[in-house]
Amino acid sequence: MATNFQPKSDIQVIVGTGSANLGSAHLVGDTWTKLHVTDYSIEHASAPLDVAPQRSGSYGQTESMGHHRPDTQSYEVSLTMRGTPSAVLTCSNAMWGDGSSTLTLTAEDSTGSMKDGTSNSSAVTLLFENTGSDSTQIDLVMKSCFCTGLTLKEDVGTNGGELIVDATFWTAYRPEETTLAPTGGGVADEDNPKNIFNLTTKTLGGFALILTSWELNISRSLERVSFQDTTDYDPFGYVQTSPYEVTGTISAKRDDSIYDLVSAIKGDSTGIALSLAESSGFTLSCPDVMIDNSKPEVGEYLMQSIPFRAFGANEDDNIVSITIS
Repeated sequence: MATNFQPKSDIQVIVGTGSANLGSAHLVGDTWTKLHVTDYSIEHASAPLDVAPQRSGSYGQTESMGHHRPDTQSYEVSLTMRGTPSAVLTCSNAMWGDGSSTLTLTAEDSTGSMKDGTSNSSAVTLLFENTGSDSTQIDLVMKSCFCTGLTLKEDVGTNGGELIVDATFWTAYRPEETTLAPTGGGVADEDNPKNIFNLTTKTLGGFALILTSWELNISRSLERVSFQDTTDYDPFGYVQTSPYEVTGTISAKRDDSIYDLVSAIKGDSTGIALSLAESSGFTLSCPDVMIDNSKPEVGEYLMQSIPFRAFGANEDDNIVSITIS
């Protein structure tokens, strides 16, 4: 009887970054970072099942009618991290190909060529240490992962106001249970998370707001391109099937500043600027947002929920820019 098991508290998530061919995991000597992952999901190599229609006059399903479809399979995991600069930069590079300390997203950005066997500096390898179901193949490796969903959020009532990063990573290559030991065990992320209590600038349309929380979501969709063989069912590559969408929500005290935003809340189809910033080391700017059906919130005192969508004024203008260090 097998007695091995995997305690959640023993599992560590390490992210491999840098240039690697799509379809290949990063090497043990590449850059591996132990981000402040606080929660995660995992995957297992699997395949969905198609079932053929039964013969007329028959009321049962026979084995020959079942067909596994690994040629259509993809895998998706989520990571929740403390919002350090390293976490934000790692995810943004895997999301739209920019990992510098001054991040900008425009309609012209992309994560580059996503062809199997072609070098790519945005795809990451996710190593889940001590997650393998076998007693000797103790790790789970997911290669050629891109970020398809990224959420940054701060709330005065959550984690002492710390920035939280939620990221969704996607791949069409099968997860592998193996043993992988990065050189030196990987580098620990020693950055400090950003915090809502350190914000010195909180303006929308030029009006200062009293915030209790804010959230920014960036998303896109990817699809696999067919399959190369019937052994591993590796894809020929990926294609991006939707534009980057940038949305979010602000929760602010209902006061004169909300009244000053009356035209934008009523809806005049004109973009206004959103700016959140600490005195140094963190700035989030969306130069052209439109409010999307803002409503009051009734609690012990009145708040205003302000959903928004961010646009670029033109295709080469910033949809969102983030400076973080």
